[in-house]
Amino acid sequence: MKKTIVGTIVITMLLMWITISNIENSHFVKKMPSISITNGWQYRDGDSPKDKDGNSTWVNDKTSWKSLKSPLNPHINDSKGYAWLKVVLTKENFRDPSIYFYTYNQDFQMFINDKLIYSFGSFNSDNLHKLPGSFWHIIELPNDYAGKTVYIRMHSLDTSAVGNVRNFEISSASNHLINVIKENLPSFIFACLFVFVGFSVLIVSIIKLKGSKIFMSFSFACITSGIWLIAGGEIKQMFFYAPQYWEYIKIISQYLIPVAFSLFINNLLENKFEIIYKNVMGFHLVLLVLSLLLNFFNIIRIDSTVHIFYVSFSISMIIIIISIIKAYDSWNTEIKTFLFGFIALCCFGIFDVLNWNFNSNHSELYLSQWGISIFLMSLFIVIILHYIRAKDEVIEYSEKLKSKEKILVESQQELEFFANISHELRTPLNILLSTLQLLNLYIRDGSIKIAGRDISKHFNVMKQNCYRLLKLVNNLIDVNKIDSGYLKADFKNMDIVSVVEDITQSAANYIKSRGISITFDTDIEEKIIACDFEKIERIILNLLSNAVKFSNAGGSIFVGVHDGDANVEIVVEDTGIGIEKDKIDSVFERFVQVDKSFTRDHEGSGIGLSLVKSLVDMHGGNICVESKYGEGSKFKINLPVKHIVNGEICEINEGSAVHVEKISIEFSDI
Repeated sequence: MKKTIVGTIVITMLLMWITISNIENSHFVKKMPSISITNGWQYRDGDSPKDKDGNSTWVNDKTSWKSLKSPLNPHINDSKGYAWLKVVLTKENFRDPSIYFYTYNQDFQMFINDKLIYSFGSFNSDNLHKLPGSFWHIIELPNDYAGKTVYIRMHSLDTSAVGNVRNFEISSASNHLINVIKENLPSFIFACLFVFVGFSVLIVSIIKLKGSKIFMSFSFACITSGIWLIAGGEIKQMFFYAPQYWEYIKIISQYLIPVAFSLFINNLLENKFEIIYKNVMGFHLVLLVLSLLLNFFNIIRIDSTVHIFYVSFSISMIIIIISIIKAYDSWNTEIKTFLFGFIALCCFGIFDVLNWNFNSNHSELYLSQWGISIFLMSLFIVIILHYIRAKDEVIEYSEKLKSKEKILVESQQELEFFANISHELRTPLNILLSTLQLLNLYIRDGSIKIAGRDISKHFNVMKQNCYRLLKLVNNLIDVNKIDSGYLKADFKNMDIVSVVEDITQSAANYIKSRGISITFDTDIEEKIIACDFEKIERIILNLLSNAVKFSNAGGSIFVGVHDGDANVEIVVEDTGIGIEKDKIDSVFERFVQVDKSFTRDHEGSGIGLSLVKSLVDMHGGNICVESKYGEGSKFKINLPVKHIVNGEICEINEGSAVHVEKISIEFSDI
C-alpha cells in the first residue's frame, strides 16, 4: 500500500514537471526578445503649460529636466498629482514596433516629440479617490521611431506614487503578448485550477452531499483564492479589459480570503476553536465593509486600507497555524496531509505580505506560488489517500455484503420452509376441526348413537387442542409474513373506542366463566383514527388471553381507552401474578416465556406478545408494560391519531365483528 502511494506521488510530480517544462519550452509561449529602457530618463514636476496651438511647451523645452536613474520610483511631489517623463528611444528595428508600458494607478498620455500616440484616463483632479487599477498597455509606434523622444504626461490618483512606472519595453506587438503569456501562464493556470476545484466541490456538495458545511466552505476558500490570483495577474485583461472593476474584484476577494479559510478550518476542526475563527471572520468582514463605505464617500480609497488588512491577515494566519498545530495529532493521515499543505501556504503567504509591505528593498520573487504548489500537491495526495482508503472500504464492504447476502438467502430459505410447514399444518387442522364439527352434528341429530357413553368432553378436548395448534400455526405464519415484509395493515377510519369495547364485550362471557370479572371504561365517547380492525382485534384478544392466563378465580381485568389529543392510550390491566422485575424487559422478545415451570396451568409458545408488539409498530404506536410481582400487570398501548385523507368512517359490521371461534382460538391455550 505504501509503495503504491509513494509511486503515485512520484509519477504525479513527474507529470507536473513535464507539463510545466513543455509550457515553458513550447513555441507558442517562447520568450521573445525585447528592449527594456531603464537609462536616460528625465522628469519634471507638475503639468506643462500650453502654447497658443494647445501644444505642451515642455516638449520643446530642453532645459529644466531632471535626470532619473530609474523610472520605477521617481521622487516627485505635486499636490495635483501631475508629472512628465521623457526618454530617447533606441535604434533597434522591430516589425510592428510597439511599447509595453506598465504603470500603477495612473492616467497618462504618450507623445513622440509633440505628436500624441496614446491616451489613457480622464486627467480629472476630482478622480484622486477613484481606483483605475494597474494595467499593462501595448502602444503602437511609427516605423521611424528610432532615435525619437517619448514624452509621458502622467496624472496619478495616488500622489505618493506620481510618475511610477514598472515596465517600458520595445518589441513587436506579438512579442509583447507572447512574453505576457510566458511570464504569467503558470500562475494563471494555478488560479484557474483553484476556481475549477472550488466550483466542482460546490456542485458536488449541493447535489450529492446535501450542502456539507466543510465542502461548502472549502469551495468558498478555493473560489476566492482563485479569483484573487486571476485579478492580480496580467492575463486577465486579454479576456476582459476593465481596470477599475478588476481592481475592486482583486481587493474584495483579498479581504474575503481569510474569512473563507477561517470558516473552512473551523468546520474542519469541528468548531474546536470557534471563538478564534469567528473573531477573525468578523474582523475582516467589518474591515471590508468599512473600506467600501469610506471609498464610496470619497474619504479614503479602498486600496489605502490594504496595509491594515495585510497586518491583520498575517496575525490571523499565525493564529490559525497555532490552532491547527494544537489539534494536529488528533486527525487522520488525510487531514494531516491537507493541513501540512495549508500551513505551508500560510507561511509563504505571511512572508510575502511582510516582505512586500515592510521591506523597501524587496525583490519581485514571490514564495506564495511555491506555497500554492505545495498546497495543491497536498490536495492531490489527499485525493489519492482517500481513493485508496475508499477502495479498501469498498472491498471490505463488498465482502460483508456477500456474507449478508448469503445469510439473507439462507434466512429466506428457512422462512419459505417455515411458511410451507405452517401451511401444511393448518390444512389438516382445518380438516380435523371440520370432522369434529360434523361428528358432533351427527351425534346430536341421532345419526350416530354411542350407547351408555358421554363423549362430548372428549370432543371438547380434541377441539381445544386443535384450536391451540391452529393458534400456534397462525402466529407462526403471521410472524413469517412480518419478517418477510408481506404482512401489511389495511387502514380505515374507525372509532377506536367502539372497536376496543366490542372486542372486550365479545370476550366477556368467556372471561366471566373463569370466575374473573372484566370492566371496560373510557374518558371519551368517540375517537376516529386510522387503524386495521383485524390487527387491533389480534392485539386486544392476545392481551386479554394473557390476563386470563395469569389471573386466578376471583381476579379482575380492566380495559380502558384514554384520549391524549395526538394519541390514544389503550390499557389492559389485571390482578394476576404479575411479572418478575428481571423479566419485564424480555416479555416482548420472541419465544420468551415468563413462566417456564412444569406446574403452570396454561400453555404458550412465547410468540404472542412479540406479535402484539409488531402489530402495534405497524400502526406507528408503541407498547409498554408495568408490573409488580404478586399484584398484577398493566399493558399500555399508544396509537397515533391519524386519518385516511378523504376516507369515510367505517362502522363495525358483521363481517368485521369478533367471532366466537376467534375468541376460542385465542383462549385455547388456557
